[in-house]
Amino acid sequence: MTYHNMRKFFLILLGLLGLPAFSQEATVDTEIVTIALNDAVAGLYFHNGKDIATLQANSTGLGEPMKYKGLQRFVLRTSVAEFSMKPPLPAPHAWVDLPLNSGRVLLACLKTGDAPVKMVAYDIGKARIGEGEYRFFNFSHSVISVIFGEHKFAVKPAEDTLVSDPLWKKEVGEIDLAMAIMKEGKAKPVYSSQWGNRPGRRNYIFMFDGPQEYKPIRICRFFDVPPSEPEKAKP
Repeated sequence: MTYHNMRKFFLILLGLLGLPAFSQEATVDTEIVTIALNDAVAGLYFHNGKDIATLQANSTGLGEPMKYKGLQRFVLRTSVAEFSMKPPLPAPHAWVDLPLNSGRVLLACLKTGDAPVKMVAYDIGKARIGEGEYRFFNFSHSVISVIFGEHKFAVKPAEDTLVSDPLWKKEVGEIDLAMAIMKEGKAKPVYSSQWGNRPGRRNYIFMFDGPQEYKPIRICRFFDVPPSEPEKAKP
């Protein structure tokens, strides 16, 4: 996907998520993990409690969970000096509203070249995904049909789907996976494999437009383990 198309699609995705209205007083106490959807992200800063912290995101895997306590509106700036300037402060480099009452948030970051970072925040607390479960995120422009073990489902662009099976939560094993997209009115297979399952892992599958016509879908798979602290009950 070219940067122009990816940026356009990412902006559409931001609108589709329908994030709740932001309150200047709203705060969150959570863990944040990051993933870079294109170029790595570094050299950006944010307020974390009373400290200034650095944001890093890589495309090779999920970042280590970092504790975050601060405003719901997660703001990135390009220098530490900006935080101590007198008002009015310069416009932030990027921002996103974090989900409330979540034990862990996935921050998906899109950066290409010198363009500003775009971010989407997903609730990946225990209530959203558990051990031995798989959440498929579709960042492509195609509806992707999936056969995963005994489960059959489709994931529309800019949507995500959770897939769960009692057996995956208990046993190490292999899961057959096949994916297809519709092209010219026919189902076109785009991926087939067998994935190893480990019950203690929470799995995230990111699906993108592929680099060539013969490879129309690119797939990245990552995992983490659930937050260790119990989550607050949601109202």
